[in-house]
Amino acid sequence: MSQDKTLVLEMADRKSAAAKESAYLIVISGRAIGKMFKLAGDEMLVGRSPDAHVFLDDDGVSRRHARIERTDAGALALVDLQSTNGTWLGGRRIDRHVLEDGDKFQIGPATVLRFSYQDALEEQFQQQLYESATRDGLTGLYNKRFFLDRLEQEFGYGVRHRTPLSLILFDIDHFKQVNDTCGHPVGDAVLEELAARVSDLLRVEDIFCRYGGEEFAIIMRESSPDKAYRAAERVRRAVASRPFVHDGRSHAITISAGVATLDGTNLPSSAALIAEADRHLYAAKQAGRNRVGAHLVALGG
Repeated sequence: MSQDKTLVLEMADRKSAAAKESAYLIVISGRAIGKMFKLAGDEMLVGRSPDAHVFLDDDGVSRRHARIERTDAGALALVDLQSTNGTWLGGRRIDRHVLEDGDKFQIGPATVLRFSYQDALEEQFQQQLYESATRDGLTGLYNKRFFLDRLEQEFGYGVRHRTPLSLILFDIDHFKQVNDTCGHPVGDAVLEELAARVSDLLRVEDIFCRYGGEEFAIIMRESSPDKAYRAAERVRRAVASRPFVHDGRSHAITISAGVATLDGTNLPSSAALIAEADRHLYAAKQAGRNRVGAHLVALGG
């Protein structure tokens, strides 16, 4: 066959593919940039309320900010629910607007969403973009960028609702020696297994992140200092309890951890919460490693 001749292939029916398109809202500006919300059903709440279908944890967004509703003709309409900061489209504040593919609208002062119809391939591509922006490529955990953004959101939630927020920071003891003596492939294998081992111990609502290198962070909403300390101890024991095996060789690994808790208004910012946890992590290392450092631990209850 001539190399200049184009091979003719059967293609999927375009009408069939179009029929499988679904409606989405995509955050294009704001804290959750890149996040997608599939719009299914006849009525969907948009806002800061935890039960919102389109949940936007932004102080400028009302708890019940807007609603997406299906019209009699089958289209989707955006309805403002008398929100504090308004819903804006094309530079004007709106009460109701029938959405068209590509519409961009602003919820409150900072969050912008785009309405779009997408097929399964486009949805997968968009999700991969979001995952690549928020996930660590080696361990699959959330990355530092996501951690910093989410911690700020959770800190704000804890202050608003007067609920405790705990942070565990930990890193692998003498990890440089693992890389230097065994090589980086072994170091990478240890990081992957550690991430999997620790993930199995956490609650669904806990947020586990790779903070950098051999450093990790766990955000624990509504967790007292004692509860967070116990969780950190479980993690420490799970890592130290059995060796990490790679290519038939066994490696004894331990971690040191620091725990800090926002409880009321004892800390001024999320950065201060990180600094407090890091201070206790440093103290744990100074005390001999393979231990958890915390300000106050009330065990026995």
